[in-house]
Amino acid sequence: MESYRVVLSPSAKWTRVLLTHGPDELLRAFLPPPSQVLRDRPVPTFLEGLAEWLDVRLPVVLSVGAQEVGSCLGLTDDLGVGRRCLYYEVEVRERGLRRRRGARIRGLGDFGDLRQLRLVADGEDR
Repeated sequence: MESYRVVLSPSAKWTRVLLTHGPDELLRAFLPPPSQVLRDRPVPTFLEGLAEWLDVRLPVVLSVGAQEVGSCLGLTDDLGVGRRCLYYEVEVRERGLRRRRGARIRGLGDFGDLRQLRLVADGEDR
């Protein structure tokens, strides 16, 4: 069964939001930056509404820089640990960390489909 996932990436200019269902993008949004959010409830309320609409507990990935983690958008505690509730579970990921692509052996044909399967398997191991 394919699952929903919300990715939030706040910055000084915008808060980018991406909602996916499996490989499909369902929603993209640019919202005001955290500095313009005057209360702690707008983002949790937004996520609660999405979770109720979709009738699922949403996995949320919060992509932030190390200095931005503490109480970010009301989704983390003061130590930077993602909040969990009935509607969503927040996982904090440091922005800019990417997996190394790895060396590829040339001349043996296209193994793109097998690489994709490996990525799926890697994601399930987490």
